[in-house]
Amino acid sequence: MTVSRNTAKKLLYDFMFESDSAQTWVEDVWGLSPLLGQESANAAEVLGALIDTCSERQLNAVVASLYAAHADRISDLDSAAEWRVQIDADISKSTK
Repeated sequence: MTVSRNTAKKLLYDFMFESDSAQTWVEDVWGLSPLLGQESANAAEVLGALIDTCSERQLNAVVASLYAAHADRISDLDSAAEWRVQIDADISKSTK
């Protein structure tokens, strides 16, 4: 079982921006500092480009790696259940 590109995008955006869009985060940062706002807009654009460019296998590896490293933080996200089910399925599959 793998995470689709759309699901990976949702999970990664929730992890980075605590929403399914970077726009609010960029606007909030921009309001604090235009310089940092531009850098945050660049970071959001790069993340989107990487998600569009990476294969689903690569995206799955990123999702699994982030979950392994940040399970406590991820458990507080709106998308926590989707991370958990996917990683449990992958672990179960790899131990068979």
